[in-house]
Amino acid sequence: MVSYMGWIVLSYGLAAVLVHFLHGVLLREKPKDGKRLHYILVTHNHGNQMEWYLRALSWYARLRGESVKVTVLDEASQDDTVAIIQRLRDQAGIELTTIGLITADADEISRQATAWTEEEIQVYVDLRVPQEAAKIPYVHV
Repeated sequence: MVSYMGWIVLSYGLAAVLVHFLHGVLLREKPKDGKRLHYILVTHNHGNQMEWYLRALSWYARLRGESVKVTVLDEASQDDTVAIIQRLRDQAGIELTTIGLITADADEISRQATAWTEEEIQVYVDLRVPQEAAKIPYVHV
């Protein structure tokens, strides 16, 4: 009986050491060349989901200890998408900007996306396509 308890305690101890080791490895996987993450979100009437997306990015930035830049390209939303973005502008860990697109064709979006500096890792997320939201950390579709 005592030997079984010993094996259980040893197993839990090894699991804890493994978790701490893997967590340390993941923290070291920051961009090697000092680039920061820049999420470019294209929206149209995403008021129901926008707060969750921005809070997920904020939590991601806090947990990773990094600053995340978020640019929202809004295609003339008729709901409260822009109001939610304005309200969450001071969210910790993210730098948030909004750009309104009058006509969101593919050429305009790609021109806006390539206008930022080369010192960032850009993650382009077109939220008008439901599967694209999976690119945002902690969001599952």
